[in-house]
Amino acid sequence: MKLNKLRNGVCAVIAEKTSDQMVRSCNQAFDLGADLVELRIDFLEEEIFVEELLKNISGPTLVTIRRKIDGGLWVKDEQSRINMLQQAQKFGANAIDVEADCFQHFPPVSGCLRILSYHNFAQTPADIDVLHKAFEVKRPELVKIACFANNNSDSVRILNLYKRANIPLIAFCMGSIGFPSRVLALIKNSPWMYANFSDNLVNAPGIPIFKDFISVYDIKSLSNQTNVFGVMGDPIGHSLSPAIHNASYKVLGYDGVYLPFHISASDFLTSIEGYQTIPVMGFSVTIPHKEKAFSFSTTSSDLVKQIGAANTLVKTSNGFHAENTDATGVIAAIKNKLGETLDKREVLILGAGGVARAAVFALKKAGCIVKVCNRSAERAEVLASEAGVGIVSWNQRHDFKSGLLVNCTSVGMHPNENDSPWDSNCFTENHIAFDTVYNPIETRFLRDAAQAKAIVIDGIEMFVYQAAAQFNLFTSFNAPLDVMRKTVLEKLRRKKI
Repeated sequence: MKLNKLRNGVCAVIAEKTSDQMVRSCNQAFDLGADLVELRIDFLEEEIFVEELLKNISGPTLVTIRRKIDGGLWVKDEQSRINMLQQAQKFGANAIDVEADCFQHFPPVSGCLRILSYHNFAQTPADIDVLHKAFEVKRPELVKIACFANNNSDSVRILNLYKRANIPLIAFCMGSIGFPSRVLALIKNSPWMYANFSDNLVNAPGIPIFKDFISVYDIKSLSNQTNVFGVMGDPIGHSLSPAIHNASYKVLGYDGVYLPFHISASDFLTSIEGYQTIPVMGFSVTIPHKEKAFSFSTTSSDLVKQIGAANTLVKTSNGFHAENTDATGVIAAIKNKLGETLDKREVLILGAGGVARAAVFALKKAGCIVKVCNRSAERAEVLASEAGVGIVSWNQRHDFKSGLLVNCTSVGMHPNENDSPWDSNCFTENHIAFDTVYNPIETRFLRDAAQAKAIVIDGIEMFVYQAAAQFNLFTSFNAPLDVMRKTVLEKLRRKKI
């Protein structure tokens, strides 16, 4: 394969201590779908024979020897490094990665791309446009720019470089904030993106793991026509939303990609406005942005106005429309389990946060007799007053002996899996225990309820139904519920999030 013809590729970064292991990992990466491999020679802890190394690798190779001052491990003399990169050009590497200050040592060699690379692990410089143009003046076959994102505006500035590029460009931001730019760069015509082949390697902040990257993102299908969606929050790295939405796009053949956007409370407005240059057509919204999302929206549903918070923003010709599919998810999960009307059913809501607000208003609308219970009595009183429902003090919560008991707190969420907001000996067989927490799959709250022979409803059902409602709003397609449920279960069972 000629790398100058590659589009939407994945480059597996191989950083091993021995040449034999490096060769094995390279060939395994090709077997698993890598388009090329980056040999991080600076990680080798033995004598290096570039020609021998390259001839045993079965696919396209990019050779990199990163100096310590540039974020790598190379501490030997510079001339040895230059000589080794020149050998890589001579002995069949498909590309070499070199910095601007030594680029003059590498004249063009047929069949080997010269990548002029720039890395900044602290920031995205204000003059990144000027630097980009200066790199192009040196006439490499490809320019690579990787800068740390301290805010989402940094990512937007980096992605805007593609508009003015005269030479093939790979530009993205590092760090958790910068992660979306790695995928969006492919939409902007970056020939490939980097992913660590080893689960244990962290050679650049925010770089994805190869197997996760290719399993979640349908890289090959991305184009400048791809519809972009995502989930915004702080933190956001634990979210399973990208996995289930992207899996659904793939099954339905929908041209879309769904990304995790790490957006802080202070960065909300500039981020959402900045990403309209992509544009991002819809956001799932989680902590701490649900109230801001409602305030920011141009239009919203009546339920969102009642709740005062939104977990979904959908781009329209007139700005963003706000919805709250947490409410949809709560009702759907309960009805799916009980298969009956909720009218006149007694409900005790534990918690007074965003999910609790959605549950209170949704269940009241469904005809339930709702009461709120929260550790902070003041927050419970505010919610109960706004919703026109009853209140139960935290110390008296166990007097609720029968009915629908809904945990809308984060108590029991991974990694605090042995915690529960309800004493185990206070469950009865007349309870219906619904936990909005979905990680772990079976919380302490649900285990204790099941032990008392109560009916249980796990948080996965709510998570899937609220995500399905968002999917329908974003795409106008009916969400594949089975695919969503299967994906989240596989992810949770494979590893702790």
